[in-house]
Amino acid sequence: MPCDDPDQVEIQVIQDVLDAIEARLRDRERHGWRLIVPRSRVYATVLHAVIVSARESRRLPATLDHAAILDTILDGAEATDPDTGLRPIEDVLDHHTVPMN
Repeated sequence: MPCDDPDQVEIQVIQDVLDAIEARLRDRERHGWRLIVPRSRVYATVLHAVIVSARESRRLPATLDHAAILDTILDGAEATDPDTGLRPIEDVLDHHTVPMN
């Protein structure tokens, strides 16, 4: 059911982004990779990208649900952002994980 409360919409966006990050982190860990930074750093970096994207949308109010990057992050396997060529979660993980063996 759609929600009209902007705070609840933003909370849901944050939860969805954190869930997507956690799923990718666990997948990497299952495949023998480990983080070289705290998990919170990965979460913060991706959430910052969402905030920047929302601000760049130039839509008022500049709420998180207006972030163009969300389509890329929440597309399941994380498609490449057509505007930037970036994969927000994967790019962060590429820089902050190493193989365990």
